[in-house]
Amino acid sequence: MPPRPPTPKPQKKKDPLRIPQAEVSEAHAFQIHICIAMGLISAASAPITPPTHYKENFAACFQTEADFSSVDRKLGQFPTHQSHKKRIQAARTYFYNHAATGNSLGKDIAMVEDLSLTILYTTMDQYGFESWCPDLSESPSSLYNNCHRTLAIDSFQQACAMGGYCRFSVNPEYYNSTTVLAQIYDSYVFGTIKDKSQKEARDPGALEHRKESNNTGKRRRTVR
Repeated sequence: MPPRPPTPKPQKKKDPLRIPQAEVSEAHAFQIHICIAMGLISAASAPITPPTHYKENFAACFQTEADFSSVDRKLGQFPTHQSHKKRIQAARTYFYNHAATGNSLGKDIAMVEDLSLTILYTTMDQYGFESWCPDLSESPSSLYNNCHRTLAIDSFQQACAMGGYCRFSVNPEYYNSTTVLAQIYDSYVFGTIKDKSQKEARDPGALEHRKESNNTGKRRRTVR
């Protein structure tokens, strides 16, 4: 009998979006911005499902895209409200505590300027958002999710323009492109983060177990 042909190796799952090398810094910085907005501080974090009252409040304010885009946001004006200062300080403590554990995402977040946090929280206030919480169970193009995408891109572009992500070497040519940022956003939020959320829903604690397994592997490689 002729020898059996070798079994082909299964192909690895490709990333949903191939990011050009020139845009890697912007993609990395924008993903960090999204994690800050969502309150995700490690690979073991999963986003929450929007509480019912979040969506009810949103529906009461916005029935169309025009309602959302007509909000007077007073771009460039970022008052240092005491509530913002307290929120930033609480966020800083939260981020630094996780950065101290060796968490790489926490370390990246700790590098973000306070100005970026001020812009993010102020932009949320201007749009009337109590929290930034997209609904991963809905279509990315729903009014609710589309407005969350707009807020994320808007606040990120403002933060970049004012130097809030200067440590990440962002390039104006790319962070000013709403089209590029929208592609990065959809791939990350409705690809990577949604996948993590579904895994955690099916098997609570799965993300933490995977993180511990990865850390154990890294320690073993370091010892060798």
